[in-house]
Amino acid sequence: MNKQNTNVTKEKKLDLAVMANDAQSMSGFDKLDISRDTAIPYISILQTSSPQVNPSKPEYIDSAKAGNLFNTVTQEVFADVEVIPVFYSLKYVEWKPREQGGGFIASHDADSGVLGQCTRDPMTNKQVLPNGNHIVQTAYHYVLILTGDGYQNAVISMSSSQLKKSRRWNSLMLSQKLKGPSGMFTPPTYAFTYKLSTVSESNDRGSWFGFAIDKGNQVTDPSIYQDSKAFAQSASSGAVDAKPEEPKLINNETNQKTEDAPF
Repeated sequence: MNKQNTNVTKEKKLDLAVMANDAQSMSGFDKLDISRDTAIPYISILQTSSPQVNPSKPEYIDSAKAGNLFNTVTQEVFADVEVIPVFYSLKYVEWKPREQGGGFIASHDADSGVLGQCTRDPMTNKQVLPNGNHIVQTAYHYVLILTGDGYQNAVISMSSSQLKKSRRWNSLMLSQKLKGPSGMFTPPTYAFTYKLSTVSESNDRGSWFGFAIDKGNQVTDPSIYQDSKAFAQSASSGAVDAKPEEPKLINNETNQKTEDAPF
């Protein structure tokens, strides 16, 4: 009678220590320029007119609905998300008018003086340059998105009616205080988390969803804190730069919230 072989070959697993070492010595990213060759995700708000919520559009996402937060790179949707703000920047973004084809032209620094070259259109309330392009004040918040699987760099842009949300967020960050060896101090923005969700808003021009921002908790994980600091340094140096995106990811109105939409 033949004796059966009861030995079972164990599946070999990749040693994460080997992977971690390769990440330093042979990552595959050697020729990659972060600012040139990658797309930093934006966290945007899906509106009722967004193609992600329209079944007839190729961008449609079955689980998406108006009012969701949307990651423009991973295509994920969230009802809310926890983030760590690491850097803030105010820009004056120049757009070509929609009737001339629309589109992003340039991003001007807050101290560039470009706003002084504009005149306000009394009919549309837009800031218009002599060349006919429009200037839109836009706040950029660079953040780390925290998920159950880890974290990811991202940018949140706020303009028009959402500028007041940006100012409130900045005020919330400035109000955070900790007690150190020499007394109370205002910690770096990346010392605390914040919860982002959305809320329905309206005015005489229509209705839309805007940001809602609530305080979270103090960051206690040293690795997350150090990675947040590193992202802040990259954003501050210009190594990572928020570039306004073309409208196809959300909708024409969202890109032209620079122009027509109240959000």
